Amino acid sequence: MNRLARLVVTFALLAAPHAVSLAQDTPPALIPTLDAVTVSGEQPGPGLWRATRGGHTLLILGTLAPLPRGITWKTDEIDEALAQSGALILPPHVEIKPNAGFFGRLALLPSLIGVRNLPDRATLKDTVPADVYARWLDVKGRYIGDDRGVERYRPIFAVLELYKSAVKKKGLGKSGQITRAVTALAEKHGVKQVPVEYTLLVDDPRAAVKAFKRSTLDDVSCFTQSVDNIETQLADMTARANAWATGDLAALRDDRRAAQRDTCMNAVTEGGVAQRIGLADVPKAVRERWLAVVDEATAANAQSVAIVPIDDLLGKDGYLAALKARGYVVESPDGGD
Repeated sequence: MNRLARLVVTFALLAAPHAVSLAQDTPPALIPTLDAVTVSGEQPGPGLWRATRGGHTLLILGTLAPLPRGITWKTDEIDEALAQSGALILPPHVEIKPNAGFFGRLALLPSLIGVRNLPDRATLKDTVPADVYARWLDVKGRYIGDDRGVERYRPIFAVLELYKSAVKKKGLGKSGQITRAVTALAEKHGVKQVPVEYTLLVDDPRAAVKAFKRSTLDDVSCFTQSVDNIETQLADMTARANAWATGDLAALRDDRRAAQRDTCMNAVTEGGVAQRIGLADVPKAVRERWLAVVDEATAANAQSVAIVPIDDLLGKDGYLAALKARGYVVESPDGGD
């Protein structure tokens, strides 16, 4: 999964008494201000990446979040692809579970209180530079309002709260609508749907939660970049939504966005607690699980289709690069590699 800046969310619910789902729709740790997105009406949607090996073909649809809730897109290309395919590989799904029985999970509940908060009753004002905090108050006022509770959050969780509020206020939604449309088409054609699932079991979640509460994160840089980049991110978010809807691949590539996402991801995964429970290894493990599923599906079928968040596909550590390293010939929707 990507993404995996979405792993930052796991610390908020690390030892929950039920599985923590980090499916592909969880937002990345970026905070656009998200003025009105101009996409409307039916759009052609993205093209499909093509990966071939040994006479077998994998067609990949990249999904993007957030998108305007009212957007519709022509499904002709993906419909035709599924009609000729034997398998639809679903987006990677991660669960992080406490390795404990039911009553052991219930016993963890008290320790979860305040897990998102800064240690020692500190506040954001105490934690981030004064000039950055002043800019934070400005965007917080616009999207979150007068919420004093978020002032006690660790910077990275404050970032996520701001993102969530901004997306909701600007009428943007998750990419689940895309996945639902594709799975409906697969059902119409009787195509087998293949899940990609990975579960991380935390052996001593109570100890992990306690250690996390006492620890500090190097997340001020993530917070600062997110606040400082708001205006640029506004333009980027609008442009990327339009680019996805119209199939403009070049406009979807954004090295600056990827660098900021990595900064926020590293703030969590490079910490001692994350290293101890194996959280830092999850992105690689999920990628390997996806590749194994792809190998199996493509070997069994002349053609298969996969749905993958677009941020997971692109970049030097992305799934497309991994496919190339595995001997697949990859062609982008615009005819490049």
